[in-house]
Amino acid sequence: MNSSRISSQGMLLALLSVIVPLVLTFAGGWLLTTYVANERLHTLAQIASQRASATFEQASQTLKNVALTDLQPCTPESIEQMRMIAMNTFSVESVGYEEDVFACTSWGATSPRATKWPEDFVTEDGVKVSIEAYDDNPLIKPMLALQFAAFNVLVDPEQFREVDLDEGIKLAVGTRQGRLLGPARPNMASFLALVHQGPTHGLKDGFLYTSAAQGNFTVIAAIPRQELLRSLWKHVLYLLPVGLIVSAALLLANLRWWRRKLSPLNALEQAVRRNEFLVHYQPIIEIETHRCIGAEALVRWQKTDGTIVYPDHFIPLAESSGLIEGITNQVIQTVLNDLGTILASDRSMHVALNLAAADVCTGHFLPKLLEEVQRLDVLPGQIWLEVTERSLLDPAPAKITIERARNAGFIIALDDFGTGYSSLQYLQQLPLDALKIDRSFVEQVGAATEKTLLVTHVIQMGRALELTLIAEGVETTGQLDYLRANQVRYAQGWLFAKAMDCAQFKKLYWASRPLALRHSDDVNVSS
Repeated sequence: MNSSRISSQGMLLALLSVIVPLVLTFAGGWLLTTYVANERLHTLAQIASQRASATFEQASQTLKNVALTDLQPCTPESIEQMRMIAMNTFSVESVGYEEDVFACTSWGATSPRATKWPEDFVTEDGVKVSIEAYDDNPLIKPMLALQFAAFNVLVDPEQFREVDLDEGIKLAVGTRQGRLLGPARPNMASFLALVHQGPTHGLKDGFLYTSAAQGNFTVIAAIPRQELLRSLWKHVLYLLPVGLIVSAALLLANLRWWRRKLSPLNALEQAVRRNEFLVHYQPIIEIETHRCIGAEALVRWQKTDGTIVYPDHFIPLAESSGLIEGITNQVIQTVLNDLGTILASDRSMHVALNLAAADVCTGHFLPKLLEEVQRLDVLPGQIWLEVTERSLLDPAPAKITIERARNAGFIIALDDFGTGYSSLQYLQQLPLDALKIDRSFVEQVGAATEKTLLVTHVIQMGRALELTLIAEGVETTGQLDYLRANQVRYAQGWLFAKAMDCAQFKKLYWASRPLALRHSDDVNVSS
């Protein structure tokens, strides 16, 4: 993933880190608002439902008591008794008696009504209920009428709604059949119909509503959206500090993610995961015959944008972070896939693999290397393992790994000899097969006499220890002549070729072989 894409994702995540907590704050505020409002509405609906049921029961019981009186209907004594009952019963406005030919109420004698009250429902104990009982006098508002035998009581519908309400809350009382008691208020009839169909609470027509049913009546309590929005802002301000803290935490986490994604370590982790490493080959030339007899495998990191990164820039980080094992395994796999067929056909050829300090100390690479050479029928002696003085900082485990590798048949070479303080110590203590003369010595050939003598001493030391000598960094014919004269066997450097990809190396390799051998191995050229 390139840096521009990471930056775009980081900016998007930063934006989401601000927007998402704010949205969640508003969502939480809304949930809290509706929860509190629903609790208020439910409580009020329950109170109103109990009040309506109690009012109805009181009126119904009063009616039955009147019907059971021993007084003759519509006598002055019975009218006075009905008047006293109406005055002393809170829920009853008037008490009446009516037959075909005469009628009276708690306020005196009257004529029978011209129109009978319609019956909306009958209770289980035989009380007939009329929701809108109209009087012959148009100035009198409709009442709730209860009838039992020839007696009746009238109840003001407002008695069913006598509940202290919070500001903005609407209340309606209706029957189980969906009829409202008293004058219809905006939206309340639709709520009652909705509840009659099933839902007992919800949000409809700009109101949050809830219902409670008890006895013969259903109560609807509702609060308008405007009141909810006022409460919403209060709850949002209450939750805002939490939202800001969450947003700050997300921004901090995003910043850490951003830095990590743009860090060299993360890029290297991604490279190991995606197998972004390739191998270039530095030809190794036999000085006496000028024939290419092998190559040093040099790892390169090719980023997704095509940029090539050299090992000095990522191997130290890979070692310190533990990623070197994956890189080494990828190099082994690549090298043997590239050159395995050639190595199997030409036993005189070898390839040198550079080992990092972690490789030498742990020896984790050996099982993978043994598996690959066996799979491709490559001799262990054709694989040279190059260790540097820096990779031998912990001598005890390094010596164990080197001995295991050497016992398996691999050739061990000490690279960059002479560049550190412990080079002579390593020559004495470690089981080595080859010595690579560092370019810093080779480039002194032809310079001052004392410097050339130093190179000569290094060569003599290697020959005395019976080590195969390879000179690095050969760039001039004068250096090559000097090395030939001092019986150095192999050389590598820009005088012969720079590090190249596999295809170029194979071309150089085949070109350096005798003609007869080239023909005999034509079948392997395509590998």
